[in-house]
Amino acid sequence: MELKCENLTAGYENKLVLNNISFSLFSGDFVCLCGPNGSGKSTLLSVLSQLSDKDLKINSGSVLISQQSNEPHSFIPLSSLSAKERAKKIAYMQQAEFSTWDFTVFDFVLQGRFAYSKNGWYSDEDKKIASECLKELGLSDFSTRTIHALSGGEFQKVRIARALAQQPAFMLLDEPAANIDFVYEPKLLEFLKELAERKNIGIILSIHDVNLAALYAKKLALLSPCSDHDSGSSSFLFGPTEEIFTEENLSKAFGTKLHTYTHQIYNKLQVTHEQ
Repeated sequence: MELKCENLTAGYENKLVLNNISFSLFSGDFVCLCGPNGSGKSTLLSVLSQLSDKDLKINSGSVLISQQSNEPHSFIPLSSLSAKERAKKIAYMQQAEFSTWDFTVFDFVLQGRFAYSKNGWYSDEDKKIASECLKELGLSDFSTRTIHALSGGEFQKVRIARALAQQPAFMLLDEPAANIDFVYEPKLLEFLKELAERKNIGIILSIHDVNLAALYAKKLALLSPCSDHDSGSSSFLFGPTEEIFTEENLSKAFGTKLHTYTHQIYNKLQVTHEQ
């Protein structure tokens, strides 16, 4: 399947945030979305998920999803699907979340099956899938704990398990490595990369650590803060790591001189500040 963004321009009130963005996310892709604070990473993910936001205005462009049919280029607007149908195709994990209700971990992950439930009644199959997703994340022993008793990193992993329980074609994850300790952070990216390949899920995630992104992603998306005076030019670059993470592109996006080099152990592109 394919999730496609075409000539997207969007912003809040009089502030332009996304300018002329076009790219496609395919099943099995693992893409890291990078850029400085305020460049629009969260905004782009929310637009791709069609999350309702009364303050966000899409000025032009569209988000399309391919249909499962014999026609290779058959697309429909994502907005034409009901919320439940979108939830079966796209799992979106926002950057921050707080639940007033202190659910058990199992019940929280089970919520990922809501789109498949009958008026909120979950089947044995739904419960089986929730258990399998907890196992995928190494969280089986957490199932009876409550979410308010979890650390920030533990809660992040539980949220990812809930997104996985939707059995989506695409996962949009806004800073899934937030609150994760530096030892587990690379393991999480390795897990998500492997998950994309094994389950044929298209995954795009925002991340601040450009070096981790370069280590694990074959494709990168780089957002630059755009000016309200920008017109036809795009604030967005998308493609293979080596093509996107050049010194020129990175320095322009982050507004400071950056250098790239090949790590002698990993043999992967890495980024450093000017010495």
